[in-house]
Amino acid sequence: MGSETNKPLLKIVKDATKPASKKPGNTGGNGSGGSGSSTKLLKFGDYAIKNGAFHQIKAVRAGPEGDGFVEFPLCDFTCKIVEEIVQDTGLEDSSFLRIEGRRADNVPLPLVDVPAKNFYSSQGNWVNEFWGAAPFIYPGAAKKDNLRAAIHLYSRLNGDVPRRVIYKFSGWKKINDLWHYLTGSGAITAAGLVDTVETDLGSGHMTRYALPAPLAGDELKAAINEALQLMTICPNKPHIGAVLLAAVARAPLGEHHPIDFCLWIHGLTGSRKSELAALCLAFFGDFNARRFPANWSDTDNALESKAFQCKDSLYIVDDFKPSVNQAEAAKLHSKAERFIRNTGNQAGRNRLSSSLQAIPAPYNRSMTIATGEDLPKGQSLLGRLLVLELARNDVDNNQLTLCQQSAAAGKFAGLMSAYIQWLAPRMDQLKQDFPKFVQQYRDKATQDGLATSHPRAPELYANMVAGCETFTDFLQDAGISSERANVLTADIETGLKYAFSEQGAYQKDQDEIERFLQLLRASLSSGNGHIATATKQGPPITRPYSWGWRGFGKDLNGDDEYRPMGDSIGWYAEPKDARPAEVWLEPNTTFKVVQEFARRQGDSFLISPASLWRRMSERGILLRAEANQTTVKRVVAGRSVRVLTLSADLIESG
Repeated sequence: MGSETNKPLLKIVKDATKPASKKPGNTGGNGSGGSGSSTKLLKFGDYAIKNGAFHQIKAVRAGPEGDGFVEFPLCDFTCKIVEEIVQDTGLEDSSFLRIEGRRADNVPLPLVDVPAKNFYSSQGNWVNEFWGAAPFIYPGAAKKDNLRAAIHLYSRLNGDVPRRVIYKFSGWKKINDLWHYLTGSGAITAAGLVDTVETDLGSGHMTRYALPAPLAGDELKAAINEALQLMTICPNKPHIGAVLLAAVARAPLGEHHPIDFCLWIHGLTGSRKSELAALCLAFFGDFNARRFPANWSDTDNALESKAFQCKDSLYIVDDFKPSVNQAEAAKLHSKAERFIRNTGNQAGRNRLSSSLQAIPAPYNRSMTIATGEDLPKGQSLLGRLLVLELARNDVDNNQLTLCQQSAAAGKFAGLMSAYIQWLAPRMDQLKQDFPKFVQQYRDKATQDGLATSHPRAPELYANMVAGCETFTDFLQDAGISSERANVLTADIETGLKYAFSEQGAYQKDQDEIERFLQLLRASLSSGNGHIATATKQGPPITRPYSWGWRGFGKDLNGDDEYRPMGDSIGWYAEPKDARPAEVWLEPNTTFKVVQEFARRQGDSFLISPASLWRRMSERGILLRAEANQTTVKRVVAGRSVRVLTLSADLIESG
C-alpha cells in the first residue's frame, strides 16, 4: 500500500475538500412572493419570505457552524396589502384592506377586500374566509398573529400603504376645509365638477344620482327658462308647479337647516303624479318615471337607509297603494308612519350592539316626495306633510313632454350643478343665515294667520319660502332680471299659500274627534248600536232611525213600534228647564262599537279611549265634566252611571 494510503483516517477527513454550495435564488423580488424553488431570504424585521412563503425568524443558540437564527414557516403563500379603503357612510367609518397574493407554487390568490376589523382580529381567519381552502396557515394562535404582522410589514417595504376614502352618500361634505357637494360623478365645488373625490351610493337606481359639470353662460340661461316651465305644468292648479319648484330649490339646503317634512302627491292612477315627481328628480341625475330610487314595497330599513344616503338631494318613494288586502294595507300604513315620523323627528330607529352600545341609526336627510293613490292615516302624520292632489286632467301633457325632453337632455341636472356651484363659496355664511331666514318667515306666517292647518305648518311654509329666496338670488346672479326674479318669488309664495290653505281639509278628514263622531253616527244609523231615552228606555221621539232603532209594525193602538239594534251605548236626555237635549254615552261600550265598526270598514281607530275623551274635553265637545275626570254621574233606570255628556244635536244632525 502506498504512503498516501497510510495516512490516519482523521487526517484524510480533515484534508478533504468541502462541496460547493448551491447558488441561492431570489424569492422576494415580485409583489406577492417567489416561485417556491429558491432558498434566498428576503428579510424584513423578524420575518422573511423563503421558498415563496412567509416565515418567522427566531434567534437560536449558535452551533459550531450555525448563524444563530432559524426560519419557521407561517403559511404556504405570500400576499400584500395593495390599498386601504375607508368608507364614510355619514354615521361611522368602515375600513377595508384590498389584498392580493400568490401561493408558493405560483397559484394566484385573487384580489379581495377584507374588513380591517377582520384582518387585525386575532380570533378570525380571514385568509380562508376569503380565499377558501387554497392557502394553508400552520396551526397555532401565535402563527396567525405573526402572519398578520408579516403581511403588514411586507406591504410597507416600499412606503406606506395607499389610502383612499369612498363616500357612501350625496350632499355637502367639508373636505380639507373646502365644501364639496358629493354626487355619483365626483363632487361639485366652487371650481366646478372635480373627479378627485370618490362616491359609491350603492346599486340599482341609486347609481343614477350623478350630476354633470355646471352649465354656464347662454346654456345656463336656456336651462333656466326651460326649468321654469315647471311653474305652468298644471294650468288649472298653478300651486302644484310652484310647490314642486320650491322643493327642488330647498333640497340642496339640507346642510343649512334640516328638512323635517315631506311632500305627498296623491291621485287616481293615470293622473301623472309619478311623471311630475320624476321631473323634480331629474334635477339630481338620470331619472325618469321608471327609474325611482325607492318604492313603498321596499323594506323599512331600505327606505331609511337610502333616504339617509340622499343627503341634500331629492328622494322619491313611489306608489303608495294599500289596496291588496286589509293585512297588507295595515303593514303599508305602518311603514309610512314609521318613515314620516322618523323624518319629522330627524332620528332613526336605534338599536344596541352585542356590547349594549348604541349603534347610530340612519334617518331621512333628503327632500322627500312620496306618490300614491291614498294618504297615510293620522292627523299628526299629515302635519309633517304638504299634500298635493292631482286629477287626471290637471297636467298639461304638451308641457309635460317639453319638460321631459329638457330633463332627458340633462339641462335640469346641469342647472342644479350650477346652483350648487354658486352655493359652495357661500356655505359657511348660509349655515348661519338660512336658519334665521326660516325663523323670520315662520314668525311672519304665524302673525299673518297663514298655514294654520297644523302647528307645524308655519315652519314647513317658511322652509319652502326661504329655499325659494335663495334660489332666486342664484337666478339673478345667473343673468335673469330682478323684475323677473321678483315676479317668480311672488308667484311661488302665492302658490305655497294656496297649497297650505288646502291642508285644513286633509287635517279635518284625519282629525280623531271628527272621525269618532262620524263613525258614531254611522254605527247608529246602520244599526250597530242604539241610544234609548233615559226615562222610558224607548226610542227618542225624533228620527228614531238615526238613534239605532228600526220599525217592526204597529201596536194595538195603531202606533209605530220600534226595536233597538245592536248594543246600547247611551241614553237620550230630553230637553228640560230650558236645557237642550243631551246624549249620555257609556264610554267603554261606545268606544267598542265605534272601533269594531271601523274595523269592519277596513279602517282602524288606534287612539286610546282616555286620550280621545281628553281631546274632546279640551275641544269643548263634552258639555260637562268633573274635576280631573271627563265623565259625570247620572241616574238612569234607578242606577248611577258615569257618562260622557254631548249635545244631542251633535249626534242627530251631524
